[in-house]
Amino acid sequence: MRKVFAWAGALALAAALTACSGGGAPAQTGQGDTTSAPTSDSPFEAIIAEAQADFSETSQKILDAQEKMFSEVGETYEEYLENTDKIQAWYDLAVSETEALGERAVSYGREYYQAVVDNVDVTEDRDWERATEDFYDAIYDDAFDDYYDAVYDDAFEDIYDKYYDGIIADAYETTPYDEWSDVSGDAYDAYSDAHSDVYDAYSDAHSDVYDDYSDIRSAFYNNDFDVEGVFAPVELKSDSAPEAEEAVAEPEEEPTDDAAGDESTPSADFKTAMDEYEAFFDEYVAFMQAYNADPSATDLLAQYPDMMTQYADTMAAMSDIDAGSLTPEDYAYYAEVTARITAKLAEVA
Repeated sequence: MRKVFAWAGALALAAALTACSGGGAPAQTGQGDTTSAPTSDSPFEAIIAEAQADFSETSQKILDAQEKMFSEVGETYEEYLENTDKIQAWYDLAVSETEALGERAVSYGREYYQAVVDNVDVTEDRDWERATEDFYDAIYDDAFDDYYDAVYDDAFEDIYDKYYDGIIADAYETTPYDEWSDVSGDAYDAYSDAHSDVYDAYSDAHSDVYDDYSDIRSAFYNNDFDVEGVFAPVELKSDSAPEAEEAVAEPEEEPTDDAAGDESTPSADFKTAMDEYEAFFDEYVAFMQAYNADPSATDLLAQYPDMMTQYADTMAAMSDIDAGSLTPEDYAYYAEVTARITAKLAEVA
């Protein structure tokens, strides 16, 4: 079991040593780092590079269209009134491009995971773990974050400042109030609707990419490397099927106290161990957030040795788990917990 749990612990320890010691030493995995990161001409890097370029080009397309729209609308209140359709067209573009990019991001991920199966020794956990983490870091974290900053934050802030809080606000003193109020309200509604729609499209895609990442790692941990099957749509039964089944179904037996439990859930002992494992990293993340805010805090530096002791104890407890006793549900829960831990660690890396 030590091999299965080593990656998350090594990630935490590397981050802690780098942050608290001020050093730039490379992270050690405890496995000799026999598997190098994908090279620039690998199928992994090619897909990641294509996805990154798509995110960058899409955000630039929206920003370029905004600059063109600014010049076409003009700088006066009267010009604004004549060209509100151009502003709405930019809003529509931002929404449609974000929606389309989100769909492509999901496709990149699924293509990438298939490339992992086709090009990595999937019998080596660490190999496919590192490969899937690379996509998570490059796209789910970095590319999505950059797009959010450029479009949802900066571009929409620019349009808000230029029109609603700029040209329209300046016209307050020189425009009849009823007219000004209608124009101002319409401008804010159009801005708010588009801003919300872009966020919804971004959030949906971000969640879909994360769900795919979590699903594929759960499947891989269960030695299921059928990528197409993992993402196949669920076939729903016909409307008449539930009624037919209901007519012949036997009465359900009440669960007994000594029942083995729900087969879809992890075993109780393993769930407790994983919950304690996650609780340690929650404490670690809180510690690192405080440290990042004030690296010179003497109380945090004094606390660091205790944190590393807890880390050693936690990893020792994990390594004592008998891998042979774990069920597929246990491995699925492990994937779920470690995915959450990875996301939390990424915030303080």
